[in-house]
Amino acid sequence: MPFWDIYSYFYSLSLRNLFPYSRLLEDLNDTLDLKERERILDAGCGPGLVIEKVIEENKGKGTSITGVDINRRMIAYAHRKCRNLSNVELRVADLNKSLEFPDNSFDKVICSNTLYALGEPHTAISEFHRVLKPAGALIMANPKPNAAQDALIREHISTINRLTPLYRRAYHILVSLLLIPVNLVVIAINRIILGKGKAGRYHFLTEEDLRRILKEAGFTNISIKSCYAGQNWLVRAEK
Repeated sequence: MPFWDIYSYFYSLSLRNLFPYSRLLEDLNDTLDLKERERILDAGCGPGLVIEKVIEENKGKGTSITGVDINRRMIAYAHRKCRNLSNVELRVADLNKSLEFPDNSFDKVICSNTLYALGEPHTAISEFHRVLKPAGALIMANPKPNAAQDALIREHISTINRLTPLYRRAYHILVSLLLIPVNLVVIAINRIILGKGKAGRYHFLTEEDLRRILKEAGFTNISIKSCYAGQNWLVRAEK
């Protein structure tokens, strides 16, 4: 079974219960700064967690979202998660190739923890620029070169310890205990991903490299800051 198919079995259940990931979704939505009736591309949408968050936080704005992912299992999970959401379209697509959308199709493009696994980040970012409307924005999260899992686990535990009232803390402790088998698999898979990143097989880019690639693609007003317990860069850039 392909590597990403295995990951797809555990990805959604593990991440949606991880506090640093919940904060990442909030950061992505806040940085998106969605306006009325904007059209969004979620490039590398996985099981639809970002789509679900954006729709939930922007009710009444007439948002339409197209999600694409190369993994058919991820798209199948996204279909189930988004089946009751209006104005959501999901497609299987390879971000290593040209996107099957006309120029100037989207107001915003989101790419969360996907760019690092692509063969040619430059090509993908150039395609994001092409399909964005003038003055549109690209919002990305991508691992830092020194990304590690330990910080995510520490922040998750620290957040649980700060929860009040006591029953909320007890609930999340119980959920974390029940998910230990799932999380152990995810941790093992992430160790493989991190190892490939450190070996240069995945693109865990520096801030300087991200700025350079974005500028070469034609992006301006580039903002880069830390997110995801300090393990990712959060990027916003405009066309």
